[in-house]
Amino acid sequence: MDLLFSLDPQRIRTVSGSAEGRVLMTCQRCLEPVEVVVEAGFNLAVAPSEEVAKTLPRHYDPLIVEDEDVELWSVVEEELILNLPVVPYHDDCSIQTSFGEIAPEDEKSKKPNPFSVLAKLKADADKS
Repeated sequence: MDLLFSLDPQRIRTVSGSAEGRVLMTCQRCLEPVEVVVEAGFNLAVAPSEEVAKTLPRHYDPLIVEDEDVELWSVVEEELILNLPVVPYHDDCSIQTSFGEIAPEDEKSKKPNPFSVLAKLKADADKS
């Protein structure tokens, strides 16, 4: 984690930096744990209120303090959470696509088609 505290040319207090971490999430393909590398870069401007935050240049994300002490760990944690993947998955996971025994093709062809009655009714309607 790297943090840089500074004043920009407009005398706005800023916090910029980057953070990296590894978390275990559930793979959405195989439902097994997958380790995900999370990286976040941020460029924050310190604002004492919502009104001041609205006037900040667009290239800054506001960090509203409102006469409170700010825990930097929670700010960095929020930035990392915002950069988590929506759908985590293994790059090379194998997915089980069948469960149980496969039915032979002969048994499938012996079952009557439930729509055959409709096909017969349509054929009769076309004749008349």
